[in-house]
Amino acid sequence: MAELPPEITITVLELQRQLLSIIHKTTATAFILLESYGETEQTIVSLNDLDNIRERANTYYSRFYTLLLRIADSQPIASNAMLELLERSIEEAQANIAASEATIREEKRNWNLP
Repeated sequence: MAELPPEITITVLELQRQLLSIIHKTTATAFILLESYGETEQTIVSLNDLDNIRERANTYYSRFYTLLLRIADSQPIASNAMLELLERSIEEAQANIAASEATIREEKRNWNLP
């Protein structure tokens, strides 16, 4: 089994935790928005934005899950391509998480949601 350095595994697992939090926040925000204001032309735009954030978070979460399993199954070491994909995914997810959090806060502020 190919093993990653513990700090990389910890980083990926922490990113997955943050991605799950984003999925929860977008779903909760969309629910509150829909319950508070209904489905209008204005809310549909915000709901679509929130849905896109949730889908991206889900994609990164799934990618990390798959990559960690494939790397763990690799013998005797993981391929450079797989390790490069993991590294690139970490960088992209970190940037995406920050942007997603900002967008969720903005949507809540725009609609005066808790």
